[in-house]
Amino acid sequence: MASLAQQSAFMGRVLTTTRRPNSQRAPRMTKTAIRAQQESTEESLALPRRAAMQSALAVSTAAALSVLPEPALATPRRKKVEKIDPALYKELPGTTPPIKYYDLKGGVGGEGGAKQGQRVAVHFDVKWRGLTIATSRQGAGVTGGVPYGYNVGVPAGSPGGPFINAFNEGVRGMGVGTVRTMIVPPEYAYGDRRVQEIPPGATLQLDIELLSIKKEGVFGK
Repeated sequence: MASLAQQSAFMGRVLTTTRRPNSQRAPRMTKTAIRAQQESTEESLALPRRAAMQSALAVSTAAALSVLPEPALATPRRKKVEKIDPALYKELPGTTPPIKYYDLKGGVGGEGGAKQGQRVAVHFDVKWRGLTIATSRQGAGVTGGVPYGYNVGVPAGSPGGPFINAFNEGVRGMGVGTVRTMIVPPEYAYGDRRVQEIPPGATLQLDIELLSIKKEGVFGK
């Protein structure tokens, strides 16, 4: 049997032959290096996923745009009306105090045109001190808004009549397509009443475009 000294010498040789030299050992990684390696691996895996998501988003966006309807044509803007020389206004016959008018387009004077009892459709703007208080030109109708209809001669505020009497007087002499601007005294507007921003006794500007005249009876009958 080998002596204790011989066994110790044998084990020392075995350990010597199996232990790696320092130059061949794998270097020990610090926590910072390990974290950096993990982040690099995660980033390399995330790039393909991100590219795939961007590609899918581009395809879905293109598909959605392909089924959108064509944009509606906008209503053309009205040309700004230049200030009219007061000397060009005429007095409307039969109005006291007189309504003064000027035809921007068309017109045959202060006589003729729509008659009592006829139904008319107009576009209008009511202005006070240059501010538009009421208008029919809002919206996207084929004529640039929703036309306003009333029966000529029906008192203001009555069923079928306009909201101020200037409409009844103002369509005199207007043919279809005529555009007229008027200076309306309070007697044909709101009189001594306050309406929204309009004070009592206010003189208004009323612009009318005559769109149509029903020759007989009332529209819808």
